[in-house]
Amino acid sequence: MAIILVVAVAHVASSNSGGGGHFGHHGMHGGMNALGLPLPLLLRTANLTDAQKTQVHAIFQARRASRKAEFQQLKAAKEAIAAKFTSTGTVAAADLSSSVSTITQIHDQMTNEQIQDAVAIRNVLTPTQLAQISATKAKLDSIHAEMKALWTQSGSDSTPAE
Repeated sequence: MAIILVVAVAHVASSNSGGGGHFGHHGMHGGMNALGLPLPLLLRTANLTDAQKTQVHAIFQARRASRKAEFQQLKAAKEAIAAKFTSTGTVAAADLSSSVSTITQIHDQMTNEQIQDAVAIRNVLTPTQLAQISATKAKLDSIHAEMKALWTQSGSDSTPAE
């Protein structure tokens, strides 16, 4: 059981090292956020006015410094796990619990901040823009379903990452 936990913790440490897909440090340039939505793509399809672009940019900028600090804390916690995991001595799950707790706490904090930012951005949008975003999301969902069906149809044992 302890070995499974150590391997799982090592996987978490390595798989979360990018930290992409959020505002600030890795920008609004990548992937999904806490909502599970590709916010940058959705906003591009909303035809934001210059004033709205300025407001959205300000929302992202407001978190930039804290986001950078959070990514540094995540990196340090993951490096601590990696150091213990690759050390020559014995390692117990309890040896990793402090770093795992730090990672969990930071992820929770970042998720809550992403939700706050997403709500703030949503409040900048007009009903017409929200309808456009909804239509874009529906298209993306349809494309995703088609891709999944193609993978299933081809007999592949694994589907693309969700």
